[in-house]
Amino acid sequence: MLSDQNSLSPDLGRILYEGKPDCERCTKGGFHCEGYIKYAEFVNVTNRFAQRRPAKWKSSSQPRVPSCSSSKEQSHALLLADILPWDEQHIFTSYLVDRLFTWHEDEASPYAASWISVLYRSEDPAGLSMTSLRALATTYFGKVHGQTDLMRRGAVVYSQALQCLRVQLQSPDQALEPDLLVAILCLGIHELVTLTQSSAWLQHYKGLARITELRGPHRHQTGLGYALLPTLRTCIAVGCLVERKRCFLEDPSWKTTPWAGRMESKTPTDDLHDVLCDIPGLLEDSDKQTIWDPNIPGRALFQAQLCQRLLSILKELHCWRWKWQDDFPNTAFSAPLNEPVSPNPTKLPRSPFKNIIWFTDPCRATELITYDALLLILLRTAELLRMHIPNLVSTDLSDPLLPMQGTIEDIAIEICRMVEYHLQDLQRSSGAFMLLFPLNIAYRNLPARSTEANWLEEIMAVVANIHGFEISRRENMPGSGKPTNFEAGGVEGMEVA
Repeated sequence: MLSDQNSLSPDLGRILYEGKPDCERCTKGGFHCEGYIKYAEFVNVTNRFAQRRPAKWKSSSQPRVPSCSSSKEQSHALLLADILPWDEQHIFTSYLVDRLFTWHEDEASPYAASWISVLYRSEDPAGLSMTSLRALATTYFGKVHGQTDLMRRGAVVYSQALQCLRVQLQSPDQALEPDLLVAILCLGIHELVTLTQSSAWLQHYKGLARITELRGPHRHQTGLGYALLPTLRTCIAVGCLVERKRCFLEDPSWKTTPWAGRMESKTPTDDLHDVLCDIPGLLEDSDKQTIWDPNIPGRALFQAQLCQRLLSILKELHCWRWKWQDDFPNTAFSAPLNEPVSPNPTKLPRSPFKNIIWFTDPCRATELITYDALLLILLRTAELLRMHIPNLVSTDLSDPLLPMQGTIEDIAIEICRMVEYHLQDLQRSSGAFMLLFPLNIAYRNLPARSTEANWLEEIMAVVANIHGFEISRRENMPGSGKPTNFEAGGVEGMEVA
């Protein structure tokens, strides 16, 4: 048996298999086995864990922001922090960031998720930032690896994070801090993973919208607020799409003030988000027009203005696509499905397509698949308004499709042909994360029970089983229980970019 200095605690030792006269544990470890001991032996490992705790966990002379509503709850939160050894929690956090938040390998890139750094510099282990991170990291690790005990542990920490969130929202000095937005983002993603309630993720997104609107665009010109803006705009706009309610981000100030004096620094993603933020208001007005009594004066004028606005947004989206094509002419290309393009191909359900669309840059891939999703929403809304979109051709198509090419089904299939790239190992789970919104839109625009639709259902299951996003399953999609919602122009989905 192992000597005292190398032995493990009794609890840990019980889970390892031992034989007689030599235990396999010692054989594998290269130790001289002293035989199977017949008496219990206590080994104190408390000091070992305490020594590993970082210095920043020690009490500080600086006052701390209250993280719970009572000293009893604070003690409970600190106890939760001590449940997991720091090295184990660090593994969960590192896994989360590497799998989910690494959208661009270059940290200096404007597409990098630089706001994640705020989660590492928190000095309060029981504060909202660290608690929300711990909840998401523990739950996500447990979900991906099928560890239900970790998911339960993450649920307990998630409950603590909600308590801390309520306390911080009651503090005028803390309610508008950007750290709060980061914490709510983590809580929202937690709900996309666990789906404890069908609309809990949407409630977090609505909370982001309210706080961001109160902060105003001037608070997002520099620092963490600026780094958060692309993610915030996507989450908020998608939440408004689901509810079909106008989004405050359509105001011109939110499209200019954060980049005041440096408009040339706006990325293609930023410009695409400008279009995205205009669409929820269009859907809201479309619903109004649909239920408006034809005998009420002004309906015809309202519909004419609505159609004109739709054409204006569609033209802006087409202009974005042409500029994207000019700026990145060779970033997307067609590739035979049977040729492995990725060095580490992921096993996926058998594809019904002979060729797929591959990319040289993950950011370009996210932009193009989002463009297709927005295009589908606009074209479906135009159908609802009985508008005729001229020059929509279905022959001599480019690959990928250019503006005014392809039918609604062609565009939905193009989204499907980008799935392989997003789910390959080089993208880790961030590619699956970016697929949540486009796949939802594509599925609703494919013929029911078609080969492509059935394949897409299998892909959605892969996103849930392998990459952890339970909301991606077809039966869990928002609005999946309301089939007529699609025919009425319904749009539901979610994405964090």
